Amino acid sequence: MKYEPVFKFAEYNVFMTDLFFQPYGEVDSIITIKNGKWEFFIAKDSAKRLAEEGFNFAFKRGFYDKFKKKSLSLGKELLGLNKEEIDSIDNEEFLLFLENFFDLGKRFAEEYKKTEFFYFRKIEKEINEYIQGKFFFEDILSNKVDLASWPKDKKALADYIISMQHLKIKLRKFINEVLIGEKSICSRILKQIIKRTGRDDSIDMTLAEIKNCLNGIRIPEVYPRHIYSYIKFKDGNINILSGGDAYRKIRELEKEIPKNEVIGTPANKGVMKGKVKIIPLSLNPEQYLSKLEKGDILVSDTTGPEMMPIIKKAAAIVTDEGGMMSHAAIVAREFNIPCVVGTKYATKVFKDGEMIEVNANNGVVRKID
Repeated sequence: MKYEPVFKFAEYNVFMTDLFFQPYGEVDSIITIKNGKWEFFIAKDSAKRLAEEGFNFAFKRGFYDKFKKKSLSLGKELLGLNKEEIDSIDNEEFLLFLENFFDLGKRFAEEYKKTEFFYFRKIEKEINEYIQGKFFFEDILSNKVDLASWPKDKKALADYIISMQHLKIKLRKFINEVLIGEKSICSRILKQIIKRTGRDDSIDMTLAEIKNCLNGIRIPEVYPRHIYSYIKFKDGNINILSGGDAYRKIRELEKEIPKNEVIGTPANKGVMKGKVKIIPLSLNPEQYLSKLEKGDILVSDTTGPEMMPIIKKAAAIVTDEGGMMSHAAIVAREFNIPCVVGTKYATKVFKDGEMIEVNANNGVVRKID
């Protein structure tokens, strides 16, 4: 089975994986942790199946309106947990809170995953085949193309993907507010888990292990999971390999990394040269954002609302993840910044300070002297 990288976090843990990624695990995926750096891979066959599923969503009567209503409702409910005061409750109440948080987080993730770029690959392919270079795909997403004369089926695809890109941005903001920053509910939960268990390695426990630990049942040390973990979900259960076994499997996934250039999807046209500044997706982004200066090339796993203060300064944007529906693609079109998305390996091939050329006309990003 072949897998492709989908997205990354600069720092993440087993607890958060157990919380948000079980719905993703049902699509034949692998999650790895290497020295705290987290990466998600999906089986190529599964990605094709999800592209077909996403294509069918566009023609399913009432799907978008129902999806919008349900996902926004769950997002607001999840965001409401930010107001919860969890410092003063006892362990029994804390565990009940975690169970509620897990249930809500998984229900939200089940909906949010339908906005991921791999659900839109067949839609993008169908539209590109129809327009045949008469105009750019990004112009359709920017509402610069009159769709009135389009065939009914092609117009339905375009209308759906235009609507979904705006909804995705709203849903992503919910995630950011729940995950990112010292005051977010996720940050506070992680601190409470460490405090209540008295163990620094407890954030690399599953929910079931944390429950046992707080109920007095001894849980062996799980610190090696932070160094190397290879994680899969099966039948609703999380299965974790760590140590040498995980290391060997992770090495198998890293064999195809290129050396000097990457190829992705042009999300907004243009050619630009500049210095690389790698800004990873992080639960604490402030430590990275300040290093990007005006005229630098922003290279990231993916972008999010937390990066908006620096995106306007970037000469170009390059991401490992995403497609024409990704946050990076949408904001690049908004600010008319050359952008290449879905390169898979840019953050591994390029290093801070290196000079690169971003050719967002053909999707090639390469090192230059």
